Amino acid sequence: MNGADRLLVLTWHAIDARPSVISMPPAAFRGQMAALAQRGLQGVSLAQAFEQRERDGRFPRDAVVLTFDDGYLSVMTEGLPVLATHGFTATVFLASGLVGLNAAEAQRRNPDLDRDLLNWRQASELLQAGCEIGSHTVNHPDLTRLAPAAQERELADARSQLEQALQAPVESLAYPYGRLDAAVRSAAARHYRRACTTRLDRCGPATDPLRIDRIDMYYMQPARRFAELLDGGLDHW
Repeated sequence: MNGADRLLVLTWHAIDARPSVISMPPAAFRGQMAALAQRGLQGVSLAQAFEQRERDGRFPRDAVVLTFDDGYLSVMTEGLPVLATHGFTATVFLASGLVGLNAAEAQRRNPDLDRDLLNWRQASELLQAGCEIGSHTVNHPDLTRLAPAAQERELADARSQLEQALQAPVESLAYPYGRLDAAVRSAAARHYRRACTTRLDRCGPATDPLRIDRIDMYYMQPARRFAELLDGGLDHW
C-alpha cells in the first residue's frame, strides 16, 4: 500500500450517527478498521510513522496513520474499543482550553464544536492505551486570522498545557480548520516537529512534516470507495 514510500494519513472527528460532515457512524468506522486489518495494514500514530521516517529515511510499510481532530468523547467511547480490537494506535488532537467541556459549553466557546469533549482523565487513558495526544491549539481558532503574538500563544500555550496535564511530550499539531500560511507554519515550527493540514492527498518522500496532507474520512464512508483508496486508487480524486 505504501508503494514508492507513500503514506495514507486518515482523519476523523466524531464517531456518531449525526447527519454532519464531522460525523462517522460507528458501524462504518468498525467496517473501516476491519478493512484495514483484512489487508494486513496496521493503524499507527503520526509520531510512529514520522519518527520512523526520521530514523530510517522511509515510512513504515503496511501502515496507515489514524488521526482524530477536536478531541470528542466519542473517540473514547466508540473509537478506542475498535482500535484495541485490532491492536491499532492513533493520534488524537486536543484543544487544551476546551478539554472536558460538555456540548453546550463547547459550543458557547466555539460554535463549530457542538459535542461532548474528552476530559483529562480520558485523555490519559488514551495515552495509556498507546495513542498519541497532539495539539489542536488552545481555543481552536483559525490561526491565519490572528496577530503573530496571538498565534504564538495558541501554539505555545497549548503544548505546555497538554504536557503539564498529561505528563507526556506533545510534538504533533493539527492546524484548526486545516488553515495555515507561511507565518503560521513558521510559528508552528518553533513548537512542534510535525503538523497536519486538511489538504486531501497522500504523503510522500518530499512531504514537509509541517504540512502533512490527510484524507478526510467523511468522503470515504462508502465501503467500495474506502477499499479503492486502500488499494492505491483515487490518486486524482
